[in-house]
Amino acid sequence: MYQFFTMNKRKVFAFLVLCIVHLNAGAQSSSRFQKQFEKAVRFLDAGDFTNSEKEALNILARDSAFSDAWLILADIYEKSGSPANEINALEKARLYSENRLILFRLAEVNYQIGNYTQALHFYEQYSDAKNISEKRKKEVVHKIENCRFALDAIQHPVRFEPVLLGENINSPENDYWPSISLDQKKLVFTRLIKAGTISQEDFYASDFVDGKWRKAEPLTEINSDMNEGAQTLSADGKLLFFTACNRPDGKGSCDIYYSQFENGKWTKAKNAGSALNTNAWEAQPGFSSDYRFLYFSSNRLGGKGAKDIWRAEFKGWDNYGNLKWGKVENLGDSVNSEGNEISPFIHPNNKNFYFVSDFLTGMGGYDLFTAEQKPDGTFSKAKNMGYPINTFQNELGLNISSDGKTAYFSSEREQNSGLDIYSFELDPDLQPEPVTFVKAKVINAKTKQPLEGHVTLVNLTNSEQQIRTESTDKGGELLLCLPLGANYAFNVSEEGYLFYSKAFQLSDTKTIHQPEIISIPLEPIEIGAEMNLYNIYFETDSFSILPESEPELQQLVVFLKNNASLLVEIQGHTDNSGNKEKNQILSEKRAKSVVDYLVKNGVELSRLKFKGYGDTKPVATNNTAEGRTLNRRTTIRISGK
Repeated sequence: MYQFFTMNKRKVFAFLVLCIVHLNAGAQSSSRFQKQFEKAVRFLDAGDFTNSEKEALNILARDSAFSDAWLILADIYEKSGSPANEINALEKARLYSENRLILFRLAEVNYQIGNYTQALHFYEQYSDAKNISEKRKKEVVHKIENCRFALDAIQHPVRFEPVLLGENINSPENDYWPSISLDQKKLVFTRLIKAGTISQEDFYASDFVDGKWRKAEPLTEINSDMNEGAQTLSADGKLLFFTACNRPDGKGSCDIYYSQFENGKWTKAKNAGSALNTNAWEAQPGFSSDYRFLYFSSNRLGGKGAKDIWRAEFKGWDNYGNLKWGKVENLGDSVNSEGNEISPFIHPNNKNFYFVSDFLTGMGGYDLFTAEQKPDGTFSKAKNMGYPINTFQNELGLNISSDGKTAYFSSEREQNSGLDIYSFELDPDLQPEPVTFVKAKVINAKTKQPLEGHVTLVNLTNSEQQIRTESTDKGGELLLCLPLGANYAFNVSEEGYLFYSKAFQLSDTKTIHQPEIISIPLEPIEIGAEMNLYNIYFETDSFSILPESEPELQQLVVFLKNNASLLVEIQGHTDNSGNKEKNQILSEKRAKSVVDYLVKNGVELSRLKFKGYGDTKPVATNNTAEGRTLNRRTTIRISGK
């Protein structure tokens, strides 16, 4: 955080220039203190607050109406972080001076410590002053809006009861920037380790075992003698993006780096490459669960403000193992402002988006905001997450669990403990749509050895959503997010094998259910081999094919065209509900409908046969709804080559 999350809570206002370069002799009892006053100014310029304060107090002891001495004290207390004393000094200066800038400064210091009623009072008084620049007018209008928002937010608080994660995670040092894996079993965070005058930022990780977090251990493969921080963990926990600054292979002041988890350890960190990294500042990555986009903050050219949130399209790896990036785009006016937007986090549902801004309407400093990604990739107008999640202090970014209920964040809440990591249950109105996930392992059905299969996931409920394609890792493993409220067609294919089909019916699911953990045996293409297809749908008691069958049928067309010598039998199957004879006839007509579709799409009729089996070949019990669903299927049997 210290390297990658620079925050300035207060602006230093040059009242010495604005108010006291020209002494207002008419407002002072005499000019006899001018030399002593100039001495106080020199001490202040040199950063010697003790002697500057001493000189100013000596003046005021003999002339309490010397307003410029009170302003010197106000500057001292502002710079030394003593807002109560600063307010007192400004109030005294206001008694003896008509300078309207004192009102502005009183508004600012009250605003910065959360005294919103007083801040609003002084901002409104100052806004009536003449000869205010347009830039200052705009700033005051914005601060008035923030004060009114804050006062209303305090009157309508959201749920917020933070819980300290405990000593296995938190240490006497600063612990921050938590990232949690999709299965909520791995937590990675940054720790600031101090050794004398030297500070070092490193990564630590903990596993959730038997209902508690194990003692965090350093990620020694990634940690270096330089700083690492502001990281994001991929949904499957096998890819870590993070920020590092001023490295020999860097392209700008700060760049995004990555490491992969392979064979039980993290690989050596590498620069994420051009397009993503430029000669500007790129930091604080957030990676989407579908491996499509990396979100990040940058001050590169083309932004809306100081730091904006951008995203880069992730295209996988090239033949040399380097990352490939597609289009890099700014998230636009719904998210970015003329200020700083940082700390992006996209929930695993790839819809609910969270970030931090110091300019959008809020409580002051850096506040947490949320927005929703629309089907077309644009974002809704950002919404402040409310009080007391946001306060007059700076709030860091959030990381939210896959079920949408638990948020993780860091805060300095315990005296003398520094930054610690907390969790809290999100207010229902702020919870993202939950997701479940599929953890799959693809193997050769004959040899049981892992296969690097190609995976296709189609949202059958939302046709506007792009078809998602991925590949398993070298161990044949893959983890996929499935947002609730939709039905999905899931297919796994590999050259030389029949493809695998499964359906996930989640359109009526309102709460997260037990994640799917499945083994997928792919059958080598040989005579007699069969594959059951579960994503070919028909109208009830009819052989008319429904539109949501299109992705599965198209995959079957591609499979048959890629294996042009194969002869196949299309089999129709039903469950045991209803009349057996009707089921047999219906299953045969449905098989015939599939053949007709294939022929219409360029597959030779001479290669195809069809047959209905009714309920005579069940693959599961008919005593449960799930079993009956499995029995209602279309089967492809290789009958010849």
